[in-house]
Amino acid sequence: MNVETHAPMQSPQGPDTAMRDGVQRVTVVGAGFSGTLTAIRLLHFADSPLEICLVEREEGYRYGGIAFGQASTNWAHMLNIQAGRITLRRERPEDFLEWANEEADRSGWPRKWQYHTFGVACVVPRRIFRQYLAERLRGAVADAHADVTLRELTGEVFDVRAQGGGYVVRYADAGPQGTVHELPSDQVVLATGHLSPVQAPFYHRVKDSDRFIADPYAPGAQERFQAVGPEETVLVTGSALSAFDAVISLVHAGHRGRILICSRGGHLHGTYPVDHEHDIWQTRRPPFLDAERLTPEVVVEGIRAEYAHLREEHGVEPGSALDAVFPERVMKAWEPYVIELVSRMDARDVRMLLDRYKSLIVTRRTSTVREIGGVVRSRMRGFNGAPKTVEVLSARIQDMRPVEDGARIRVVFADQPDVVVDRVVNCLGNNTDYEHPGHPLWQGLVHGYGYARPQTRTHRGVEVGTHGQLVTADGTIAPGLFGVGPMRQGDETTRRGRLGAFVFSIGTLRNQCFDTAMEVLRRLKSASDEEQMDIPDGIHHCLIRSSDWIAADLLTEEPDATRLRERLLAHARETAFPNAVNHLQAQDRTERAKYRRILDDDLAEFGAALAREFGLTAQQARRAVSLLATLVEKHAVHTLCDITRLAGWDSGYAEQVKHAPKKGE
Repeated sequence: MNVETHAPMQSPQGPDTAMRDGVQRVTVVGAGFSGTLTAIRLLHFADSPLEICLVEREEGYRYGGIAFGQASTNWAHMLNIQAGRITLRRERPEDFLEWANEEADRSGWPRKWQYHTFGVACVVPRRIFRQYLAERLRGAVADAHADVTLRELTGEVFDVRAQGGGYVVRYADAGPQGTVHELPSDQVVLATGHLSPVQAPFYHRVKDSDRFIADPYAPGAQERFQAVGPEETVLVTGSALSAFDAVISLVHAGHRGRILICSRGGHLHGTYPVDHEHDIWQTRRPPFLDAERLTPEVVVEGIRAEYAHLREEHGVEPGSALDAVFPERVMKAWEPYVIELVSRMDARDVRMLLDRYKSLIVTRRTSTVREIGGVVRSRMRGFNGAPKTVEVLSARIQDMRPVEDGARIRVVFADQPDVVVDRVVNCLGNNTDYEHPGHPLWQGLVHGYGYARPQTRTHRGVEVGTHGQLVTADGTIAPGLFGVGPMRQGDETTRRGRLGAFVFSIGTLRNQCFDTAMEVLRRLKSASDEEQMDIPDGIHHCLIRSSDWIAADLLTEEPDATRLRERLLAHARETAFPNAVNHLQAQDRTERAKYRRILDDDLAEFGAALAREFGLTAQQARRAVSLLATLVEKHAVHTLCDITRLAGWDSGYAEQVKHAPKKGE
């Protein structure tokens, strides 16, 4: 197994342009969380000659992106999720804990963490999670098939265009001349992360000031926080999790002055109770969905009424432990109804509601662990001898302008007196509208070639198919082009009902990476098999539908058709599906190969049995078994990505897993 890590860029006539005979290439654009995890999954399951190229533009984001990258965090930034829920492999919930406690190299960790034992409910510094990603990638490289290689490249991808049944990925390296290189690729996975931060109109007078931090996650931003004077007054625009990160960056840098967190609604994330346990509720279908027409007024009033009903039904007391987690649990329970709501409403109304109530949705969908929220909340309250330093402003900003020869910034509000501050930190989030992406790569994909189109109902991200395939301007699937990461946030809302930060949470993204990587490998393997390309989207969610679809293509006359469906379903449930799950859950390549052989041998025997029992030709039997294998594998991946199964642990950490009381208990 060979790996080329941060290799010197080569000339366009060199190895960048050509692949070895018989070797296919997958290029992953972006080596943050989503790109790295997609590469790990490709390395796990590729079993024929393949070159994986992992291209990253900013070394400080490699293996972590803006959420966990070296360039965007410090050791005070914590994951807002417990250690027991951050595994990279959904099928192995204990993987992170085993790595952190038994495998991780702690030599570079602060003393506070060097002797820390991680448990299910622990918090985790983001930099540790980045190291986990990097080491799991190295492990996947070492364990991969001998003919599967990984090349890690540094450069900015600015163009992807179709050529000869595949694509050519063009990127400029990080050298002083920015030499352009080309990577012919059979499949391309775009893992480009977030678009650039929102630049509100009221920033136009201060956008070039050294007193304005436009992107708190940019390379060098932590140094800019260090440059803030300890007693300076800082205005943070926006009140979501990025605002909490900004406060933590300031406190970590020694800041003790006044911090103003400003948003239009003044909404702020809550803080989880000390003994918080995640739980999944079910609620009734909100009555307002029975309305013949869902207008914004009907939806807003309906949600308010149903929320009040549920608070009363559960006996939620203000300030109670349940009150702190109640909004999050309700919004999770409402995900199926969000799907229905979005599908029935006018797209313009959907976008208006998501924009108008963005802050409320984001802050109610998730609270913060105490190691994050407590930093902000304690400074909002103050203590005897420790003054209050953080204040939340519910106000609309009209303008900002430099004053005192640019040494300070005057902030003009629409509904309250001006304030003068020393610094401003932009925490309004990132642009989500791919109609105006502001990046040459996406400008070309959307407007130049029409390989992608903005997500139609939400205008958040791009339109994708079931497995992350890009949807073109004319509504067809772009063959061989996939997306993973924040670009799929609108699809997560319309397809799965997710809102707030859960449209790109760890759980959401690891599901995407697993599913997309498996689909990429299936398409590489069956590139010449048109039958595999004809499988309808979504039928793999149900083995009954899968079996019915296969049988309908082979036999139309009863009673043989019914008997064939029953035979296919029984074999899928009792044999093929368990074998597929064993293959996907295997610990290493040797174990995966063993279960792959078991699966293949069993399906071959089953195909021969079908031919004998139903008088099928060899070609018909082969087709039936091939389609069954694909659909069962898809179903296994779908099942392993089911969040409701995450607590079903069978490991040394299982005894630490508690289950929150259900309603009424």
